[in-house]
Amino acid sequence: MPFPGLPDITTASLLRDRRVALVVTGLAALQIGAVAAGVGGWPCPFKSLTGVPCPGCGLTRAAVALVRGEWGQSLATHAFAPVLFLALAAFAVAAFLPRRQREAFAGVAERLERRTRASAFLLAALLLYWIVRVLFLPGVFNR
Repeated sequence: MPFPGLPDITTASLLRDRRVALVVTGLAALQIGAVAAGVGGWPCPFKSLTGVPCPGCGLTRAAVALVRGEWGQSLATHAFAPVLFLALAAFAVAAFLPRRQREAFAGVAERLERRTRASAFLLAALLLYWIVRVLFLPGVFNR
């Protein structure tokens, strides 16, 4: 645990918990399925409160485009859609693996996170991407 007293919320710790993996997988499937079916999904709470799109705004629409094989549209809507799909695939795998294999899978994720600092890098990249979109490309949120 990186900070004593704070909960461990690394990707690996989340993958280890079957309930978390099931909830993440289920909610993502519901959101993407609802938007794909045209019934709409949950509105962004950040945008509802502030009027400013959040760093993830557009990810659901981008994920739907990705599922439909529309890579160009997906990446134009939100460049992090493939990253989202990889993360959701990891949660789906973890949700259905037996305990021992799930532990091993989470261990691989933990070693990868520790060696590459991928989570910190992706978070920083997402925030930079969001700032650029909000300040210089506000029309991209309406695609």
